[in-house]
Amino acid sequence: MGKGQALSVKEKIAYGCGDAASNMMWGMTSSYLMYYYTDIYGVPLVAVSWILLVARVVDAFCDPAIGYVVDRIGGEIVPRLIRALAIPFGITGFLCFLALPLSPTGKVVWAGATYIVFGAIYSCINTPYGALAVMMSRSASQRVGLNAFRMMGCQVGSLLVALLTIPAITWLGGGESAAQHRYGMAVYVLALSVLGTFLWMCVARGCTVRHPPAPVRQDLLVTLRHLLGNRRWVLSNLLAFFYFVGQAALFGFALYYARIVLGGTEQLGASIITFVTVLLFTGVPACLPLAKRMGTVGVGIICLIVQGIAYLAMAVAGASMTGFFLSIALLALAQGVMSPLYYTLLAEAVDDGDSRTSTGSAGLAYSINTWVTKLAMGLTGFVLAQFLAQGHYVEGGTTQPSELSFWIMAGFVWLPLGAICLQVLCLLAWRNKE
Repeated sequence: MGKGQALSVKEKIAYGCGDAASNMMWGMTSSYLMYYYTDIYGVPLVAVSWILLVARVVDAFCDPAIGYVVDRIGGEIVPRLIRALAIPFGITGFLCFLALPLSPTGKVVWAGATYIVFGAIYSCINTPYGALAVMMSRSASQRVGLNAFRMMGCQVGSLLVALLTIPAITWLGGGESAAQHRYGMAVYVLALSVLGTFLWMCVARGCTVRHPPAPVRQDLLVTLRHLLGNRRWVLSNLLAFFYFVGQAALFGFALYYARIVLGGTEQLGASIITFVTVLLFTGVPACLPLAKRMGTVGVGIICLIVQGIAYLAMAVAGASMTGFFLSIALLALAQGVMSPLYYTLLAEAVDDGDSRTSTGSAGLAYSINTWVTKLAMGLTGFVLAQFLAQGHYVEGGTTQPSELSFWIMAGFVWLPLGAICLQVLCLLAWRNKE
């Protein structure tokens, strides 16, 4: 296939299936895992914060390891690897939400072990998937389109989870009690896991590796040194880190913000997640025409400025439902427009590094990027759980301490606003010529 030849819509859809599969489980772990641990399964908050952090420390080894394996064996292994891990992905995702009747210590061990194993499997399937786009096309415009389908798949998976989770676990469990929610959650996640396995199979069958990197026999430390010398690759990782800090805060604290600040219920929180996901999906198609008109970095900076304004408006709105939804609508649309750019900039940085160093280290480059995003999620989850503890959150309680609102606002508004400011600095640095 020539560099500029278009990929078929069928192949783009197949590629998007991977992010749909990932983000069904990613949506569950980012939006509902903390709530599941604290309010349904009864895991102490301090233990929850450490589980979220330790899982990411383990991923520090899994992501680069699988990326290094891909580089050493060659790009042709990617579809086979995805096919082999599709079923383990579904099984381990289900086990994360299977509430075994254990002692308090047993619950902590079970929750930690299942989430860590799922994180490892997620690394081993999602890292090769991230590198797949570089191997499918060398055209920059085709990659923007391919990553637009990826982000639409991402939003479809997230939307499914946002729309169905709270109603589904209540209906499947037969009621509102913690015991009923435990049963409903297990049945619901089982269905998601089966669907996720099927979608990964679609990726393995429907995507063609046309430009496989040759196996790399170079020493790992040499490869890492070349990557760290690629300034734009470093910047693309910083961008991803700060972006996912914001995403973790947005989705991880939505249920708590709805209940504590807005005075609603878990269903209001689920509605917020649904609303945000729909608007994220709506914003994605605008990315390509805007990027062609204003440039990738220009669009990114404008979108970040809009997001900053939205967070400030949210802080001013306080408990006002109208002000909140107007603010978060603006935020989600701007995030949706910008979301494909992170992967487009990463692909540009990888190509730039390969052209200068000839390392062919796409697998390792993408694996570290995947780890960076999960590190951001894990660290943010740790911080959010600590915020809840500082505010003396009562698990499953109908009344909460007055000081809790301050900590919820800090995690939902001020933390991601700081991350947006740092992203602007990264994009400004990107513009400077090396």
